[in-house]
Amino acid sequence: MDDISIGLMIPTSGIRPMGKHFDRSFRQALNQGLSDTDFEVEVITEMIGNGNPVLIEQVLDKFFGFHDVKLVSGLVTSKAIEQSADRFHKRQVPLLMNNIGEHLIPSQVFNEHVIVNSIHLWQQCMFLGQYAAKELGKKGLIISAMFDGGYAFLNGFQMGADMTDNGCQPELKLLPLPEVGQLSNIPEAFENVQMDQYDFVFALFCGEEATQFIEMFYQKGLHKKTKLLGLPFLLELQSNSLAGLEILSVASSSLETDLRMTDLFKRLGTESGTAAARTILNGGGSIKADTLREALEINDNDRIYESNNIPRLIGEQFIVSHLVSDDNVVRSEIIERDSLDILNNQALKVSRDGLASSWMNSYLAV
Repeated sequence: MDDISIGLMIPTSGIRPMGKHFDRSFRQALNQGLSDTDFEVEVITEMIGNGNPVLIEQVLDKFFGFHDVKLVSGLVTSKAIEQSADRFHKRQVPLLMNNIGEHLIPSQVFNEHVIVNSIHLWQQCMFLGQYAAKELGKKGLIISAMFDGGYAFLNGFQMGADMTDNGCQPELKLLPLPEVGQLSNIPEAFENVQMDQYDFVFALFCGEEATQFIEMFYQKGLHKKTKLLGLPFLLELQSNSLAGLEILSVASSSLETDLRMTDLFKRLGTESGTAAARTILNGGGSIKADTLREALEINDNDRIYESNNIPRLIGEQFIVSHLVSDDNVVRSEIIERDSLDILNNQALKVSRDGLASSWMNSYLAV
């Protein structure tokens, strides 16, 4: 039986070992799915830096020109792969693209050979924005580092707030882009913005900047005066006590057992490796895009995976309360759940093909 080669594109990150978690989980799931079979599968991992399209092109040259891979997977944003999408159609080789949903999927760029395995965080931000406008008040603030603000999370939140009819138009405060190797000036943000004057604050930060922001928010007693919202990556706890701090965030039916998304990249790797193994078995060694999509649906049918069919969540989404207790133990509880119908959302249709950030890298891959 012929050997099967699979290529993995893995980014680097100084925030968390996302690439390592994905790669290891993919291989484990693939090996487990093909145990006790005659299929011999070689997995070739190539690094793509922070997700540079030039590096991606070079890696694809190796995958197609030397290794003759039958499947490409890994962690990559839809923005970074746009210029390479047609190569998968020409080669009749599927791309199983994994990401957290940093960007909206354009309506015309992709093809049936590009499969999207994502938690669609942009869509979850729409749900969070709608919840904030309906339940927390009309006066809201979005505050973000330039890096975090360069993805579709901000746009999603604003679109969600616009879905209500109470006139909520959150103000936006973007922190200046810091010098290379430096952090955003978090203390200056607190000096310039009176956050206690808002009904809610949606904070977009990650890594050390997230730690600085929530610690200062807590130290100033703002958690007693206004609701703090953020992605689960905002909840970066260090040694300082934050007992009593609450952050409202998001999750979906796929993540009900991991509401803080601590194992997110392991999950994406396991899902992709399991789907690849099932596709190889069902195809007798061949890997086709339609059977790959069907394999993903067996594991989780609450998502749309075709890149040319508005990849999105179709199952329940959650508003989650993350409450910090003594010793910085976090209790996470679902406080709202719903299925947000966005298929005919006019603002979404316009945004899909509108101007977007030039950030190419996977979120957290910095």
